[in-house]
Amino acid sequence: MAIHREEHGPYLIEASAFQLPGENKWQPRLTMTRLRCATTLSRSQTFPGLTPLFDSAKGATHYAVDLGKRMADEESPKLRV
Repeated sequence: MAIHREEHGPYLIEASAFQLPGENKWQPRLTMTRLRCATTLSRSQTFPGLTPLFDSAKGATHYAVDLGKRMADEESPKLRV
């Protein structure tokens, strides 16, 4: 399973896809890490069980990357790191 890593603002976005057992569907996976700075240590938050499901790993990973960027840009309340 390939992992896409990208820095976006003060965050490291790590996105991947998981193939559901017995199905030909892929579930997006996302981990957001606030990068270390002079006053804080790095912290991570994972987002398991994301939906929708996708027909390809590429589509699921792309969705997770876009979601991470939106959450960082909009300072989403779901992002607590």
